[in-house]
Amino acid sequence: MKQFTIRTTVLAILGLCLLVPGWSQGKGEQGEGGGAKGQAQPGTPAVPTAGKEEVAAYNKFVLLQKTADARQKITAGEAFLAAYPNSIYAGAVYGTLAPAYLGVNDVPKLIDAGTKALAADPNNVDVLPLMAWAIPRAVTASTPNAVQQLDMAVNYGKRAINLLSTMPKPAEIDDAMFAKVKNDKLAQCRSGMGTAYFKTGKYDDAVTELAQAVRLDSTPDPVDYYVLGVANQRTSHFTDAIAAFDKCAASPGQLQPTCKSLSAETKKTAANSLEQH
Repeated sequence: MKQFTIRTTVLAILGLCLLVPGWSQGKGEQGEGGGAKGQAQPGTPAVPTAGKEEVAAYNKFVLLQKTADARQKITAGEAFLAAYPNSIYAGAVYGTLAPAYLGVNDVPKLIDAGTKALAADPNNVDVLPLMAWAIPRAVTASTPNAVQQLDMAVNYGKRAINLLSTMPKPAEIDDAMFAKVKNDKLAQCRSGMGTAYFKTGKYDDAVTELAQAVRLDSTPDPVDYYVLGVANQRTSHFTDAIAAFDKCAASPGQLQPTCKSLSAETKKTAANSLEQH
């Protein structure tokens, strides 16, 4: 899933306990293109509306994105923001920094950058799915305002899904690539929403969302299969739970032995329990 080169399995399974028993489009109050007035959109070269040095620095940052790795993007982005904290291009830079922070597994900074990017452009279809996905995995029972944070993630996911459903295909990519990128973003939204529902005990809703996530994702996340399996197990959908655990167990990584064990355990439970349909 996603365009990231790192899987954050440890982060993704952190705190899976109950808390209770790219692209921008659209127009709105923020002005043309959905961004806040006076804010440039991510990846858009600067036009001469700021000082020459600021324009040059931002254009250099944009060009760097084609070849830089995550740490280089972070270094360049943070340097730009330190030099021009009130720049009209700050929102666009934060939009680039958010996935870069995930690339180095710094989720607190990811969420902070994503929040600032969305303040500049609430319809940023690259950042919305990322926030919908990351927040539920960071929230634990000890997180202040945990339920509100999870509700916010669900709202981010729903907003992104609505935007993606009407997003036109950019001319520079073909139909197959467009479908893949869009489906991966939709999967990211569904994964985040499913995890949020799971953490608030809404297991049926979690199953609905996570089942869509693994179906849409070009490379399904073993964590999604794990959480889907547990949600199905807790709603007595044992056959579906076993199938999800087996998918998780077939993927190499930290969760593999856990999912093998849960699959075997669920098979024993299913032999002596009634299955819900």
